[in-house]
Amino acid sequence: MDIEKLRAGIDAIDQDIVRMLNERCRLAKEIGEWKMKNNQPIYVPERERALLERLASLNDGPLDRDSLLAIYREIMSASIKLERPLSVAFLGPEGTFSHQAALEKFGRGVLLQPAAAIADVFGAVETGRADYGMVPVENTTEGVVNPTLDSLTSSSVRIVAEFNLPIHQLLYSASPLPEIRCVYSHPQPLGQCREYLQANLRNATFIEVTSTVRAIELAERETEAAAIAGRLAADHTDLPIVAENIEDNARNITRFLVIGKHENQPSGDDKTSLCFSLHDRAGALYDALRPFRNHNISMTMIESRPLKSGHWEYCFFVDILGHCQDPNIAAACAELKEDCSFFKLFGSYPRVIS
Repeated sequence: MDIEKLRAGIDAIDQDIVRMLNERCRLAKEIGEWKMKNNQPIYVPERERALLERLASLNDGPLDRDSLLAIYREIMSASIKLERPLSVAFLGPEGTFSHQAALEKFGRGVLLQPAAAIADVFGAVETGRADYGMVPVENTTEGVVNPTLDSLTSSSVRIVAEFNLPIHQLLYSASPLPEIRCVYSHPQPLGQCREYLQANLRNATFIEVTSTVRAIELAERETEAAAIAGRLAADHTDLPIVAENIEDNARNITRFLVIGKHENQPSGDDKTSLCFSLHDRAGALYDALRPFRNHNISMTMIESRPLKSGHWEYCFFVDILGHCQDPNIAAACAELKEDCSFFKLFGSYPRVIS
């Protein structure tokens, strides 16, 4: 076919897309007005989950699934902005992986607020300065993020969603690889690239800093210095990229939690997060986990953190499959509470679409 005819076909389709997008936004605006009148949350993770699953099932290609869902996340973000502008706090500054996760989860239609520490993200949501927060909770290479677990136990906010972000680390420097003598980064990226650094920069000094963006700032000021950061950092620096995908694990993924104040309704495929502490006796943990087995509940994560009492007491963090409103989950939690000195339910939320 003639290329001009093909382009004319695209122009006609674009005209229809713009018209239908605006019609969709008009409906979204009416939904937002209804939610405001009925005191309902603007962001509804279970609805988001159902919509994205339905769209994926309708897709026959050639557009791939991930591209389709990325497009619709921006459409949904624009729709939410029309319903009521939302603010999302994240572990800053801009250019970090938390910033990237917030952008990919919520799109560019929300107001993103960088925070100096994970506890500050929780504080912003708790006080109402932000509607939601995006915090890292675990990485496939480096394990759990302890400040997030600690903040969950002390905060009144709830987990309302999760998001998995594939992590690719890049090496930024004005010097070629053989001349680099110092590498700055956050402790997590340094740990995720340990094998690469030992193999390629064994004579360099590795220095931990507060964020990957701070690492970039320091590497910009010094000769023979480098920084490890993500792709988004390239938007905030003129430093060349001297090596890409230097993470040791090709399946390097960080799981993020979205925190808010509302409770989700069941989506049909949920995860529940909770924590508990036990009275000090032999077999206490074994007995505490028995209700999950008895009620046929799958446990996807368990981690322990020492309590700050100084008496070697521990708090156990657990993720299980199901919603807290499910009868078997409710029964298991009721039985678990009987053996606990402390019990807290963080929330139930749609399990991430991987």
